[in-house]
Amino acid sequence: MMIHHFEQKVEQFIQEQALLNPGDRVLVALSGGPDSVALLVCLMGLREKWGWDLAIAHVDHGLRGKESSGDAEFVRYLGETCKISTVVRNISAQKFEARSRKTSFQAYARVMRYQILREIALDLGATKIALGHQADDQAETVLMWMVRGSGTGGLGGMSPMRDGTIVRPLLDRTKTEILEYLQSKKMAFRTDSSNAKPLYLRNRIRHKLIPLLQEFSPGIVRVLSRQSHILRADHALLEHMADQAFNTHCQVASKGVVVSRDRLLGLPLPIQRRVLRLCVQRVLASVHWPRFDMIQRVLDQLAMGHSGWMVECHGVCVSLEQGMVVIQALESARNLDVSGANGQPCRLSIPGKVVWASTGQKIWLSDSTDESQPDSSHLFKAHLDKSTFSTPLTVRSWLPGDLFYPKGLGGKRKKLQDFFSDIKIPRSQRPLVPLLVAPEGIVCVGTFRADERFRVTAETTSTVVAQISTTTVSQYD
Repeated sequence: MMIHHFEQKVEQFIQEQALLNPGDRVLVALSGGPDSVALLVCLMGLREKWGWDLAIAHVDHGLRGKESSGDAEFVRYLGETCKISTVVRNISAQKFEARSRKTSFQAYARVMRYQILREIALDLGATKIALGHQADDQAETVLMWMVRGSGTGGLGGMSPMRDGTIVRPLLDRTKTEILEYLQSKKMAFRTDSSNAKPLYLRNRIRHKLIPLLQEFSPGIVRVLSRQSHILRADHALLEHMADQAFNTHCQVASKGVVVSRDRLLGLPLPIQRRVLRLCVQRVLASVHWPRFDMIQRVLDQLAMGHSGWMVECHGVCVSLEQGMVVIQALESARNLDVSGANGQPCRLSIPGKVVWASTGQKIWLSDSTDESQPDSSHLFKAHLDKSTFSTPLTVRSWLPGDLFYPKGLGGKRKKLQDFFSDIKIPRSQRPLVPLLVAPEGIVCVGTFRADERFRVTAETTSTVVAQISTTTVSQYD
């Protein structure tokens, strides 16, 4: 059977970026729009050759009334027609209204969409989650970060693969190519009316800025896509160099991070900035990026060489003491009502809850019959067979030599350090990841993966639910 030329290009991109492996179980995030429908049809065209097992997931935000319901029904119909297992889940606007208004519903829904997709993938044993982002989306993302004043991290746009699980096979194809492909396949799709609203920055860039840029460069989408590819590689190299410099020059103590002023200033300026950022992130146990102006203020003070100054910002205090730069958390930023302080192991009973001091993440264990479950917003959830492990369970940081059997890998054992490398967790951040551990071995690796040995099966008679709060929005970019 001949493969469509569009599918050939997507297949080539998948191979170049190592997005999917033969035999992968792939969960396709299907909104019903043209991009995700094209993704599904394309993967269906390639699945026999690659032995992929496909499933469909749709997350209904419920924001557009009948239009949202119509999207969900269309996805169900498509799943039935294609004979592919389909799961539809809802995001509750009511739950968002009950939360503090520190973020928009769009940001909340975005985090929840990724979290729900991860939960469905875990339940189905999917090894990859495929998203329909394409080259026009990439161009819009790059321009959004550009107008906000981003560095290489933002200007690199979306990555073809994130966390070793999220993949974007269409990232190198344009909207025009996708629509032509769907027309050739005579495939219907849904249209999201909210994409035309000028309320959102992305829509204004799509409908106003990009058409203006196309007057100067008709191929601007391809140009920005190529630029993002170049900058992602540059950014990855700089991050690697900064990670090495942090491990070489910085000393991590219980109260903060210490680094020699002379050694820090002896590094290239881009690495200086990144090392300081890593110090702040390590002290606050957060992957949020501190503002550029805060980092620059510290570097300006260090260049003058005087001691006795102090910069306070973003919940940290930076000072120079006897030639050493000291980065500490402000007392107001510390959470003292926690277990496992300073990354020390702590016990967790069933039912029970602890707060992992290194990141502030909450970790719950409960019987499946317990109705007092926490709000599922921002939660990683794993259902465990109670008969497969004994107590006590502990929460601890990773140790050299740690092994586990990642769910979805068919019972294959993997070194934890290799797993961290696969999902691109920097070495400086690995001690922050909470491990839920039973006497029989690692049960869950933070919010990233559960262990295959403790999964629920048809023979399971008693279930334990483990839930771990996620740390930041940026984890699901």
